[in-house]
Amino acid sequence: MTIEVRLLGPLEVRGPAGPVHFSGARRRAVFAMLALRTGRMVSRSALVDGLWGEDVPPTGTKTLQGHVAKVRRSLELAGADGVVLTREPGYLLDVTQVVVDVEVFDEHLRCGRYAEALRLYRGDPLADCPVEGWAGAEIARLREAVAFAEENHAAALCLAGRHAEAIGQLERLVALYPLRESLWDLLMEAQHRAGRAGDALRTYRRVRALLVEEFGMEPGDALRRREAAVLAG
Repeated sequence: MTIEVRLLGPLEVRGPAGPVHFSGARRRAVFAMLALRTGRMVSRSALVDGLWGEDVPPTGTKTLQGHVAKVRRSLELAGADGVVLTREPGYLLDVTQVVVDVEVFDEHLRCGRYAEALRLYRGDPLADCPVEGWAGAEIARLREAVAFAEENHAAALCLAGRHAEAIGQLERLVALYPLRESLWDLLMEAQHRAGRAGDALRTYRRVRALLVEEFGMEPGDALRRREAAVLAG
């Protein structure tokens, strides 16, 4: 029996009998936090912190226990009984029954398989699971990992000579991550190699204006070297 869990976007869970439907955002969040640490015990205090941050209600631990009971019931209805285990002082997901997309994504990144990693990405991680504290930090890590994968995939397209495809992807990425100078550098490189030196220089002016207006600072050394290379032909 395998339970498929997808965290790279809105939470999706599928059991042997079909999709798992959790009633309520906090119950989705409880399951998602356990899935972020599949096979490892997550303490009740960590789950309470992840649900409420600094605004824990007086009945926080009791309310959490109620959420866990409802999560288990939702899993049972999808044929996934026994997935959430109690291990004092908290809970964990049975690693023998669960496959989580984040773990597959991380493995692809470690092996440099950026295109394969990005195929798992459906949108902002845990988009419908409101979490705080350590779980919020884990979402930030996943966002950064996605940006890393997208940048490296674009670089691979450039190396393969697929400049037009790389340019389209990089224009989208600089709009999403306007302060990542490495993306602007890649965009200029792709434009230059595609024979579009004028566009590359205009891109430099765009990023310079952004940095000067937003932070009062000039582009870094890499971008300045890229501009000089384009000017030198």
